[in-house]
Amino acid sequence: MENQLELLKRLQKIDSTIKEIENIKHNSPIKIKQLEKELEQKRQGLEKEKAVLEEIQKERRKKEQQLGIEMERLRKSQDKLDSVKTNKEYQAVLKEIDDIKRTSSDLETEILIFMEKADEVNKEIKEKENKYQEWVQEFENQKKSIQTEIEKCEEELKNQQKFRQETIKNIHPDLIKRYEMLLKRRQGVAVVPIRDGLCQGCNMNIPPQKFLEIRKNNNAIMSCPFCNRILYFEESSSEKGEGS
Repeated sequence: MENQLELLKRLQKIDSTIKEIENIKHNSPIKIKQLEKELEQKRQGLEKEKAVLEEIQKERRKKEQQLGIEMERLRKSQDKLDSVKTNKEYQAVLKEIDDIKRTSSDLETEILIFMEKADEVNKEIKEKENKYQEWVQEFENQKKSIQTEIEKCEEELKNQQKFRQETIKNIHPDLIKRYEMLLKRRQGVAVVPIRDGLCQGCNMNIPPQKFLEIRKNNNAIMSCPFCNRILYFEESSSEKGEGS
């Protein structure tokens, strides 16, 4: 019968791989949602800029309408000059014309300012629209990459689950029961090495006698006295140096 500890180590490696794959699968939709959120924020920023432009154009149109009204008043006032009969009336109409011209000049200045603002904002919008299209393309590329990764994960998950079933067939049922219980209680890690005298599961120092026992009988099923994980000896780089 195949070495049970080696089979458990293999099973732990398979389960750790499965856990990594499942984490990737779990996190991938979250990544896509985050990308969608970022893209939506950029779109909203662009829409706000367009709203600013629309407001500027709206105000400019108002000023143009007011200017049109003043131009009509000016025409009527100029027509009145031909019909006035007294100097006082004539002077009053001239003052009215001057006031209208002054108001019209102010309106023309304001219209020009709005036009200049609109040109500036429009230029910014075009730049942001180009940038937004780049963001859209980048989003699509990243989304496609994540979806491809999900597909690969699903395929690899099937393979690992198949390897798991094949491995379990050769492990004693009692050991499987013990392993599954530890896997559940110890955050998916049931089999760990001892390295530099430390259990790599709970990071506690293994008592010297226990350590020597595990080192001498590295095929035996032994447990950490602190976390109960199944232990096996793994020579560290410092221990290799001592042995050379």
